[in-house]
Amino acid sequence: MRKKLYPISAGLLIILLATIISCTEEESDPCDSTVKPEIQVNIRATVHVLDKDNNPIAGQQVNFWIYKEPCGAATKGNFEFSGPTNASGILESGLVGYNLRNSEDKVWVDAHAVNLGNGSADEDSELISYKYGEFTVGTTKHVDVYIYRKY
Repeated sequence: MRKKLYPISAGLLIILLATIISCTEEESDPCDSTVKPEIQVNIRATVHVLDKDNNPIAGQQVNFWIYKEPCGAATKGNFEFSGPTNASGILESGLVGYNLRNSEDKVWVDAHAVNLGNGSADEDSELISYKYGEFTVGTTKHVDVYIYRKY
């Protein structure tokens, strides 16, 4: 009788251990392993709207946003900029600052040239992100975003 119970007991023990291990893995936060010292960063974006020959398009309406996506969390710190491009086809943001605490934290620049005429919102826009390691503390990251009209 004892020999018959041993395989059943061993099987139950394996199932119990597998359940405990899987529950422990589910509870751990994937961002815990990428925590970094908190840094304060600044970013300024310049959106360029150009035609297919790289000539600037003046007066083009541009809407763009800069926001932070913390590791494992919803976006926050949304700053919106909009207006027509100048004679050089440019619209600039103001200075935007964030605190980053994780190597997977991202800062996004999401720019849209309204009704540029390329046929879809995706073709009339550009979305770029920068991670924690792409910033230098004590400096402002200047980024250039280019949107091209295809004709």
